[in-house]
Amino acid sequence: MIKRVISVIIAITAATGTSVSCKDTKDPRSHIREEISSVVEEINIPDVTKPIKDVEEIISEKKDPYIKNNLGTFSLTFYVPDAQWGYNTATGERPVHLGTCAVDPRIIPYGSVIEIVGNNGQTIILRANDCGGGINGNKIDIFWDTAIASVSDGYKWMGSFGTIHAVYLLEE
Repeated sequence: MIKRVISVIIAITAATGTSVSCKDTKDPRSHIREEISSVVEEINIPDVTKPIKDVEEIISEKKDPYIKNNLGTFSLTFYVPDAQWGYNTATGERPVHLGTCAVDPRIIPYGSVIEIVGNNGQTIILRANDCGGGINGNKIDIFWDTAIASVSDGYKWMGSFGTIHAVYLLEE
Protein backbone atom coordinates (compact mmCIF):
# COMPACT_ATOMS: atom_id res chain seq x y z
CA MET A 1 0.00 0.00 0.00
CA ILE A 2 2.74 2.45 0.95
CA LYS A 3 4.50 1.77 -2.36
CA ARG A 4 1.30 2.73 -4.22
CA VAL A 5 0.96 5.95 -2.22
CA ILE A 6 4.58 6.84 -2.85
CA SER A 7 4.12 6.09 -6.58
CA VAL A 8 1.10 8.38 -6.67
CA ILE A 9 3.01 11.14 -4.92
CA ILE A 10 5.91 10.76 -7.35
CA ALA A 11 3.50 10.93 -10.30
CA ILE A 12 1.75 14.02 -8.88
CA THR A 13 4.99 15.78 -8.10
CA ALA A 14 6.39 14.97 -11.54
CA ALA A 15 3.27 16.33 -13.21
CA THR A 16 3.21 19.51 -11.12
CA GLY A 17 6.92 20.17 -10.70
CA THR A 18 6.67 20.17 -6.89
CA SER A 19 9.01 18.27 -4.65
CA VAL A 20 8.32 15.94 -1.75
CA SER A 21 10.84 15.15 0.95
CA CYS A 22 10.61 12.84 3.90
CA LYS A 23 12.05 13.95 7.25
CA ASP A 24 12.17 10.47 8.70
CA THR A 25 13.99 8.23 6.22
CA LYS A 26 13.52 5.13 8.37
CA ASP A 27 9.70 5.33 8.39
CA PRO A 28 8.29 7.36 5.48
CA ARG A 29 4.75 6.72 6.74
CA SER A 30 5.24 9.19 9.55
CA HIS A 31 5.44 12.08 7.16
CA ILE A 32 3.45 10.80 4.19
CA ARG A 33 0.04 12.24 5.22
CA GLU A 34 1.44 15.74 5.61
CA GLU A 35 3.15 15.59 2.23
CA ILE A 36 0.03 14.26 0.49
CA SER A 37 -2.07 17.03 2.02
CA SER A 38 0.34 19.77 0.98
CA VAL A 39 0.66 18.45 -2.60
CA VAL A 40 -3.12 18.00 -2.92
CA GLU A 41 -3.74 21.54 -1.65
CA GLU A 42 -1.06 22.99 -3.91
CA ILE A 43 -2.47 21.50 -7.13
CA ASN A 44 -6.16 21.83 -6.15
CA ILE A 45 -7.13 18.18 -6.30
CA PRO A 46 -10.72 17.83 -5.09
CA ASP A 47 -11.28 16.18 -1.74
CA VAL A 48 -11.44 12.48 -2.52
CA THR A 49 -12.94 11.68 0.86
CA LYS A 50 -16.26 13.29 -0.10
CA PRO A 51 -18.89 10.73 -1.15
CA ILE A 52 -19.32 10.18 -4.87
CA LYS A 53 -22.69 11.22 -6.28
CA ASP A 54 -25.34 8.57 -6.43
CA VAL A 55 -26.03 7.22 -9.95
CA GLU A 56 -29.66 8.38 -9.74
CA GLU A 57 -28.50 11.91 -8.89
CA ILE A 58 -26.15 11.93 -11.90
CA ILE A 59 -28.90 10.65 -14.22
CA SER A 60 -31.39 13.24 -12.95
CA GLU A 61 -28.88 16.03 -13.69
CA LYS A 62 -28.60 14.95 -17.36
CA LYS A 63 -30.86 17.20 -19.38
CA ASP A 64 -32.49 15.67 -22.47
CA PRO A 65 -33.74 18.35 -24.87
CA TYR A 66 -36.85 16.29 -25.51
CA ILE A 67 -39.63 14.87 -23.42
CA LYS A 68 -40.50 11.41 -24.69
CA ASN A 69 -44.15 10.44 -24.57
CA ASN A 70 -44.96 6.84 -25.40
CA LEU A 71 -47.72 6.86 -28.02
CA GLY A 72 -48.15 3.10 -27.86
CA THR A 73 -47.37 0.24 -30.19
CA PHE A 74 -47.52 0.79 -33.94
CA SER A 75 -47.09 -1.42 -36.98
CA LEU A 76 -44.54 -0.17 -39.49
CA THR A 77 -44.33 -0.38 -43.25
CA PHE A 78 -42.41 1.65 -45.81
CA TYR A 79 -43.47 3.45 -48.95
CA VAL A 80 -41.64 4.73 -52.01
CA PRO A 81 -42.27 7.61 -54.40
CA ASP A 82 -44.63 6.48 -57.13
CA ALA A 83 -45.83 7.80 -60.49
CA GLN A 84 -48.97 9.43 -59.01
CA TRP A 85 -47.60 11.13 -55.89
CA GLY A 86 -43.82 11.23 -56.45
CA TYR A 87 -42.20 13.34 -53.74
CA ASN A 88 -45.39 15.15 -52.69
CA THR A 89 -46.66 14.89 -49.12
CA ALA A 90 -49.86 15.95 -47.39
CA THR A 91 -48.03 18.88 -45.75
CA GLY A 92 -46.18 19.99 -48.88
CA GLU A 93 -42.79 19.14 -47.34
CA ARG A 94 -40.46 17.06 -49.49
CA PRO A 95 -40.09 13.61 -47.90
CA VAL A 96 -36.70 12.51 -46.57
CA HIS A 97 -35.35 8.95 -46.79
CA LEU A 98 -35.88 7.33 -43.36
CA GLY A 99 -36.80 10.77 -42.00
CA THR A 100 -40.40 11.26 -43.10
CA CYS A 101 -43.41 9.14 -42.32
CA ALA A 102 -47.07 8.88 -43.18
CA VAL A 103 -49.42 8.69 -40.18
CA ASP A 104 -53.07 8.91 -39.26
CA PRO A 105 -53.21 12.63 -38.32
CA ARG A 106 -55.95 11.87 -35.77
CA ILE A 107 -53.39 9.79 -33.84
CA ILE A 108 -50.13 11.66 -34.59
CA PRO A 109 -50.58 15.29 -35.72
CA TYR A 110 -48.73 16.51 -38.82
CA GLY A 111 -45.35 18.01 -38.03
CA SER A 112 -44.83 15.80 -34.97
CA VAL A 113 -41.38 14.35 -34.41
CA ILE A 114 -41.33 10.70 -33.35
CA GLU A 115 -38.66 8.24 -32.32
CA ILE A 116 -38.61 4.51 -32.95
CA VAL A 117 -35.95 2.05 -31.77
CA GLY A 118 -35.58 -0.95 -34.04
CA ASN A 119 -34.82 -4.57 -33.28
CA ASN A 120 -31.42 -4.00 -34.93
CA GLY A 121 -30.53 -1.28 -32.39
CA GLN A 122 -31.00 1.54 -34.91
CA THR A 123 -32.97 4.54 -33.69
CA ILE A 124 -34.79 6.60 -36.28
CA ILE A 125 -36.26 10.05 -35.80
CA LEU A 126 -39.13 10.79 -38.17
CA ARG A 127 -41.29 13.81 -38.95
CA ALA A 128 -44.97 13.05 -39.56
CA ASN A 129 -45.54 14.96 -42.82
CA ASP A 130 -47.70 12.60 -44.82
CA CYS A 131 -50.73 10.33 -44.74
CA GLY A 132 -52.07 7.62 -46.96
CA GLY A 133 -55.31 5.83 -47.69
CA GLY A 134 -54.15 2.69 -45.88
CA ILE A 135 -52.79 4.51 -42.84
CA ASN A 136 -55.47 4.32 -40.18
CA GLY A 137 -54.95 4.05 -36.43
CA ASN A 138 -51.63 2.85 -35.09
CA LYS A 139 -49.82 2.42 -38.41
CA ILE A 140 -46.77 4.30 -39.62
CA ASP A 141 -45.49 4.24 -43.19
CA ILE A 142 -41.81 5.26 -43.42
CA PHE A 143 -40.59 6.97 -46.58
CA TRP A 144 -37.96 4.94 -48.46
CA ASP A 145 -36.32 6.89 -51.28
CA THR A 146 -35.61 4.59 -54.22
CA ALA A 147 -33.16 7.17 -55.59
CA ILE A 148 -30.98 6.27 -52.57
CA ALA A 149 -31.66 2.56 -52.10
CA SER A 150 -33.61 -0.13 -53.92
CA VAL A 151 -36.96 -1.53 -52.87
CA SER A 152 -35.29 -4.88 -52.11
CA ASP A 153 -32.92 -3.00 -49.77
CA GLY A 154 -36.03 -1.54 -48.13
CA TYR A 155 -37.41 -5.01 -47.46
CA LYS A 156 -34.06 -6.12 -46.03
CA TRP A 157 -33.90 -3.04 -43.80
CA MET A 158 -37.49 -3.49 -42.62
CA GLY A 159 -36.75 -7.15 -41.87
CA SER A 160 -33.85 -6.20 -39.58
CA PHE A 161 -35.53 -3.11 -38.09
CA GLY A 162 -38.82 -4.90 -37.37
CA THR A 163 -42.45 -4.05 -38.00
CA ILE A 164 -44.02 -3.71 -34.52
CA HIS A 165 -42.60 -1.09 -32.17
CA ALA A 166 -43.26 1.36 -29.38
CA VAL A 167 -43.35 4.90 -30.80
CA TYR A 168 -42.33 7.97 -28.81
CA LEU A 169 -43.46 11.53 -29.47
CA LEU A 170 -40.56 13.94 -28.93
CA GLU A 171 -41.49 17.33 -27.54
CA GLU A 172 -39.18 20.19 -26.58
